[in-house]
Amino acid sequence: MSHPFFSAPHRVMFAAGSLQLLASMAFWLVELVSRTGVMGTPSVPAVPPLWLHAGTMIFGIFPFFIFGFLMTALPKWMAAEPLAPGAYLPSFVILTAGWGGFYCSLAYPVLQAPSLVLAAAGQALGAAKLAAILRSSAADRRHGLLVVVALALGAGAEVLYAYALAVGSEGAFRWAIELGLWACVAPVFAAVLHRMLPFFTAAVVRGYRCDASFSLLLVLAAGFVGHAVGQAVGTPWRGIFDALATAAALRLSWQWNPRAGLAAPMLAMLHLGALWLAVGMSLFAVQAALGAAGIAWGGLLPLHAVGAGFFASVLIGMATRVTLGHSGRPIGDDRWAWPLFWIFQGVVALRLAGEFFPAASIAAAMGWLAVFGLWSVKHLPMYFRPRPDGQPG
Repeated sequence: MSHPFFSAPHRVMFAAGSLQLLASMAFWLVELVSRTGVMGTPSVPAVPPLWLHAGTMIFGIFPFFIFGFLMTALPKWMAAEPLAPGAYLPSFVILTAGWGGFYCSLAYPVLQAPSLVLAAAGQALGAAKLAAILRSSAADRRHGLLVVVALALGAGAEVLYAYALAVGSEGAFRWAIELGLWACVAPVFAAVLHRMLPFFTAAVVRGYRCDASFSLLLVLAAGFVGHAVGQAVGTPWRGIFDALATAAALRLSWQWNPRAGLAAPMLAMLHLGALWLAVGMSLFAVQAALGAAGIAWGGLLPLHAVGAGFFASVLIGMATRVTLGHSGRPIGDDRWAWPLFWIFQGVVALRLAGEFFPAASIAAAMGWLAVFGLWSVKHLPMYFRPRPDGQPG
């Protein structure tokens, strides 16, 4: 395939991910508005809409951006040759077909479980391609091994999610979502930041030094997994792991030196986005402590501090940087991402307020669509155009 769109993994994966950012939230906005009654009496679906919302956000959005980044960056980490189209296009096609089938299943439910299993197969295939790079390299494999294991666990969690929707199992749904989020997406984001944030910052800030401990990253990942298990079984002792993850996230942010990262917008988005992780995990710890005392507080507030505040904020910074850097455009020339990043912080605040004022959740969903819609208008066309500098990729 000679079209520029197929010439690099970030092009195909980020393009599909951009559409997922919009499609998944548009579906949820319709559901939120229908609850107000302005669209008539809502029907009672076979699958709870919240289950669909959780799955599309965790399994539908992030894998595309994760593979777009890792299939570009991991060969460089491992001092290997860039992936050929035959190595990444099959995963892209299978993932896209799976999620295309999922959206068709909203009208034809029989397609739901097979489509999700197909998407999981695409993720497993992508993880296998990344694992092959690790096997053939003598470079430091620690970060690569962590992300490959996490992606494999995520593929398994997605199969479990398909099963939960097919049989209506609340227990299977809970385990699938917790493992997909905390054993896959969260460790991958943390590992990528741990590997790349010091490198990006040192390239801009003169005299920058960072010795972020890999063992601290493993402590953070252990906190994530412990949190997942505690959430799935519904016990307040998960607060121990929440506190552990909070301490590790705070320490890593301190080692990354966010003040130095404010030197450039592209850096600042990553450093500030990373701080949301410590905020979210600390809120989880408070929620668990109150729960142990018999006090219910916060609802999904901590979850959205991590999901929207951390994941989506970092996604804006990382996807913008990769899109510009690998399309032959100067990273410092971007004038869209930085203001959109700050508007999105307002969107996060609205969603957190939505736990106490439901109308704010509708406003947050609309804000999400506005921010990522504008981001896509600017960046999506770049995936279909040749690089202006004439270089391949």
